Amino acid sequence: MTYKNSVALAATLAAVAIAGQATAKERLNFAYGYPNNSAIGLAVDDYAEAVAERSGGEIDVTGFAMSLLSLPETSPGVRDGLADVGFVLPPYYPAEYSTNLFLHEMNLLINLVENPTGKEPLAFSGAMLEYSFTKCPECLEENKAQNQVYTGGGVTPLYNLLCKDVKVTSVEDLKGLRLRAGGAGFVRFAEAFGAQGVRLPVSEAYEALDQGIIDCAMLSAPELTNYNLHEVVTDITLAVPGGAFAGVSSANVNADRWKAMDDKSREALLWGGSHMSADVTWNFYTDDSAAIEHARANGINIHEADPELLAAVQEFARADLKTVSALFKDTYGVARSDEIAADFEPLLAKWNGLVKDIDSSDALQQLFWDEVISKVDPATYAQ
Repeated sequence: MTYKNSVALAATLAAVAIAGQATAKERLNFAYGYPNNSAIGLAVDDYAEAVAERSGGEIDVTGFAMSLLSLPETSPGVRDGLADVGFVLPPYYPAEYSTNLFLHEMNLLINLVENPTGKEPLAFSGAMLEYSFTKCPECLEENKAQNQVYTGGGVTPLYNLLCKDVKVTSVEDLKGLRLRAGGAGFVRFAEAFGAQGVRLPVSEAYEALDQGIIDCAMLSAPELTNYNLHEVVTDITLAVPGGAFAGVSSANVNADRWKAMDDKSREALLWGGSHMSADVTWNFYTDDSAAIEHARANGINIHEADPELLAAVQEFARADLKTVSALFKDTYGVARSDEIAADFEPLLAKWNGLVKDIDSSDALQQLFWDEVISKVDPATYAQ
């Protein structure tokens, strides 16, 4: 669907939604480019419920899955008021969200944790929230420039290679492959191993694999079911390239709507943002092992990388983290890149400790709220 067509559809869908709703002070539509039964869709459902409860029924949120706006259309759509709230992926717009994108590029730190527990994405989600809200005025200004208000994030599980008719277990196996990449860091990974990084939205991965445009997609396992990739994927290599997709602004609010609300309503949306952040991260976290087992049960070959490849992946992570600061300073004008990188690593270490006993989305939401989002003043934030 084109952006132009989305303009016409927005009015129709909004009218349909409003027609059947009970009286509420605010009615908001939430656009997200994922299926309604995906980790994102379920998170949006919880967001709507949490906002309604927190606002005493004064805010009614209706989610639109893969209809009102596609993933690439979401940021300009929220900016222009086609959607009141949207699931925005900053890596799709590097020029507009350069500092937000730089924080996402720190995701390779996940590969370097000495004693991993599997909860590293939960910690990264918390660190992203805290840094974005409290230590990164540039991040908030980039959202403001797009007429948006940041209220939540989220992080996927580790990235794997989801391949069609290709088995990858060694460094040599990667050479010459065409790999779907969701961000600049994954393109650099592909090129470092003699492969080609192909920038594609996740919604186009199925067709690209099916038609042989790409050999593998660098994605987390839950996308196998979110986008039915299990129908075309034949082989999966775990923990390569590693890292995670952390370039997520999961509940960006149109700034005009935000400014027109009272403090109670804004606080309810911040509360919703804590739910959205936790649910996105936790749903992906719990869906990860289930997606792998579902793939295995359906005949997809599951491969472990050999020791040489795993060592090379870690070596790439160390080298890339050293160069990414200069790259973002020179290419995207992120003046504080060195300072941000130095500040973020110890913050992530703190969050690795905070999440070690987290055992549910509710517990993660409460942690995000208590540690970060409850401290945001709705009366002054994003004004």
